[in-house]
Amino acid sequence: MVGIAASKDFGLAPDGFKPSDNLEGCLSVIVLGSPLPQEVLGSVTEYTVNRNAMLNQMTNTAKEVAKRINTDGYKAKAVSASGGKTVDGKMYGHISLKHAAELAGIGLITRNYLLTNHQYGNLLWLSAVLTNANLIPDKKALNNICDNCNKCVKACPSGALDDPTSFVSKGCSKFFTLVNKKFEIKCFACRKVCPYYFGK
Repeated sequence: MVGIAASKDFGLAPDGFKPSDNLEGCLSVIVLGSPLPQEVLGSVTEYTVNRNAMLNQMTNTAKEVAKRINTDGYKAKAVSASGGKTVDGKMYGHISLKHAAELAGIGLITRNYLLTNHQYGNLLWLSAVLTNANLIPDKKALNNICDNCNKCVKACPSGALDDPTSFVSKGCSKFFTLVNKKFEIKCFACRKVCPYYFGK
């Protein structure tokens, strides 16, 4: 999937995490999305292997798109599907890919704090390209997918979703570890329990 957001619409992003903070003169954000098959939710190992492979694939895709935009004479910078900046010992993406995807009309951030799309549910993996090309942005999705059934809140073993106004990412940290410099994910209950986990 591909969606386009206007850089000026990222006004609520913290300083240092706006598109224009990462590429001078940035006017547009091209958001790229590709889904994992729902079968990966069958086991921790399969989910982890496929997730890590998808992160690499999406990052490489963004780099290729940025390279093609550069050849057309515009500035462009790929935003990795993983990694970014370290602030106070915590890793953050250069921009929030989920919020970028929402602004680009690809989906909505739902109660489980995952981007959810009507066709692919919450199994889209994202990357992006920043560019000074002035592209026509897509319309933001207005219809809500989530009806706040709270199944994800009840299923979360860490309580990370208890407060709807503040997603506590550190609550998830006990359920992933670094193995050979790659994340091994041990919990995806919030994805699997969601009635819309694959566009249902």
